[in-house]
Amino acid sequence: MVEISQIKPNDTVLEIGAGAGTLTVALAETGATIYAIEIDERLKPVLEERLLIFPNVHLIFSDFLALDISFLPDGYKCVSNIPYYITAPILKKLIFTHFSALFIMMQKEVGERLLEKAGSSNRGFLTVVLQTVGDIEKLLTVPKSAFVPNPEVDSVVLKITRKTPFPFSDDSELESFWKFVSDSFAQKRKTIYNNLRAFVRDNEVLAMMLEEAIIQPTARPEQLTEEQFLSLWRIWLKLTGGK
Repeated sequence: MVEISQIKPNDTVLEIGAGAGTLTVALAETGATIYAIEIDERLKPVLEERLLIFPNVHLIFSDFLALDISFLPDGYKCVSNIPYYITAPILKKLIFTHFSALFIMMQKEVGERLLEKAGSSNRGFLTVVLQTVGDIEKLLTVPKSAFVPNPEVDSVVLKITRKTPFPFSDDSELESFWKFVSDSFAQKRKTIYNNLRAFVRDNEVLAMMLEEAIIQPTARPEQLTEEQFLSLWRIWLKLTGGK
């Protein structure tokens, strides 16, 4: 992961889940400033011993999801093999920061779903949001046999590069878009029209939204591109004030 992420000495890197420190050491050897987060304090003696010779490593024992990470500078990178069972909340927290690139190892099935294009039945709201804020590419497939002990699933490494210009001016806009897309996928088997009706009560406004965005009312949410969702959200804000 260190090689494919091309970390340089002037980079600041976040690692979520330092574990026994194998990846942390490899990252530290690049000379970059490393912030390694680990929730399990039982690993503290091992990690502190392994990382003692690296003054560029800042070891933080905390639950990443509860940690204030405002100390990270704009343009930081994340290189992590994240806990698979909390992939979505970790990704949500990361996209609300000013990262430059995320290199994330995750469960293969989840990673491939994040790459799905409009029209795929496997496309969900998280895919739409991530493809709106970043350019996503698969760098590597890692078979379960590469790990000891073997996990039950294969993994992939995705690179998510923050889009420039970024489509949202602040966190409140991104939060609004996140909720809008999430609500639009509330019932995937229903049309976009029927999903939107759950929170756009005025049928005339709803019809105007879809017409202006050039979206058929019979379309299903997974059939829309991220650009269409962004346009639809902006029209919704304009017509309703986001209420």
